[in-house]
Amino acid sequence: MLVKHKNSNEIATNTLIIGLPEHLNQLGDIIINGDNINEQLKLLKQNQIVSTNVGTVSSTMLTIRDEYTKLITVGIGNVKIATYSDYLKAFGNLFQYLQQYRITQASFILETFNTQALSRKMVAEILGQQSNRAIYQFDNYKTDKLAPYELILDIHTNDDDILKSIDEGQIIGSSINLARDYSNIPPNILTPEYYAHSIYDHFKETEVDVDIKDHETLQNEGFGLIHAVGKGSKHGPRVITLTYNGGETDEAPIALVGKGITYDSGGYSIKGKVGMQTMKFDMCGSANVVGMIEVARKLKLKINIVGVIAAAENMINEAAMKPDDVYTALSGESVEVLNTDAEGRLVLGDAVFYANQFQPQVILDFATLTGAAIVALGDDKAAVFSQNATKHLQTILKYAQTKDEFVFELPMTTTERNLIKNSDVADLVNHTNGQGKALFAATFINHFAGETPHMHFDIAGPATTNKNTYKGPKGPTGYLIPTIVEWLHNLK
Repeated sequence: MLVKHKNSNEIATNTLIIGLPEHLNQLGDIIINGDNINEQLKLLKQNQIVSTNVGTVSSTMLTIRDEYTKLITVGIGNVKIATYSDYLKAFGNLFQYLQQYRITQASFILETFNTQALSRKMVAEILGQQSNRAIYQFDNYKTDKLAPYELILDIHTNDDDILKSIDEGQIIGSSINLARDYSNIPPNILTPEYYAHSIYDHFKETEVDVDIKDHETLQNEGFGLIHAVGKGSKHGPRVITLTYNGGETDEAPIALVGKGITYDSGGYSIKGKVGMQTMKFDMCGSANVVGMIEVARKLKLKINIVGVIAAAENMINEAAMKPDDVYTALSGESVEVLNTDAEGRLVLGDAVFYANQFQPQVILDFATLTGAAIVALGDDKAAVFSQNATKHLQTILKYAQTKDEFVFELPMTTTERNLIKNSDVADLVNHTNGQGKALFAATFINHFAGETPHMHFDIAGPATTNKNTYKGPKGPTGYLIPTIVEWLHNLK
């Protein structure tokens, strides 16, 4: 947690943090308590005591007015070309260092992190975001917990807009961590019912309204695909609808839909023992939708949003769906189930059709959907498929590129539109044994959007990471929250 206050004159602690550009003449004069410390910095760099390489954190002592001050520097590289990603790395590594050595108070010279490639407000937003995101930890179920960490920074600036940008960044970072928290909860605890009531409790005193449909309601109202996926578990499925109205009363909402499979055994098309590990993360798409709505309400974005989460456990019992079963979707169409491990597209089919009843401007769905997307793009990139949403998509792709998130468009063609109807006994089929399985799944989901602009994001790869990075520890990542928040913030 970062606590900050404005202090533009003198350092108030015995620890000083500054950013070091590749060429120190890009730094400008650094006056601390009346002393110019630039010559000392040059000597430290010449003697390789500090580094200007992007993201490298160094620590030494500095003499200011004949008194020793602890100096922590982080390299920011060439400020003429420094990117958003460079500053994510610099601030991420910095906050992880401060946490590791339990440094709890420091003076922070924000002006030393200037760049010609990014605005000062954007640098401040990254600072705030990484102060929460980079030092995330989840030890809820450990008996030997880490002591809570709090950092107080004296931010050296007189610009209230900069401080506001830091606040906004912190909100984004904390919302990413909220999504991570939900994703990390073990599946024996995070059942669909627990998930629904946890979301309700989180938003109950906010501007976000939460409606929950239980398994009986879903069956009675015709959510045949969601009910089919969830009926193999004693923990019945839920549809969770979150409504945030920050825009005009008559303004059509943005629909955000999330796959919330709280555990995926594969059903009767059961996964292997290795493939079943980490399947608690099959609800990351829905957790990220919660994070997006959390940012929207905290930043008071002037838009309307409806979020739809399809939560279910894909398990096996005598009532579970089987290959060759046929179920009726909320749309009224029949669907043949050839593979019970292709359950995500089923719950999203009903959820997207339901979201469309709110007459949204555009529907975006987020899902850890197919291994095929990972095969196509690698585990650090998301695939996106779109219909009637070219303008929105191009804007989102632009923001993703600047936010250090990688998204690439894949097609939906006549081939896939014919394949999803290739059933001898039903209107639609949920699986193909041919090539292009990510395309098939996307087309199946898109079918239920009708003519409404729709984007499907397959985040199977980047929803989690298996290594620690400057964005935080291994595990869930909150992927696309920064990108979609930027798009929502600037939506006209």
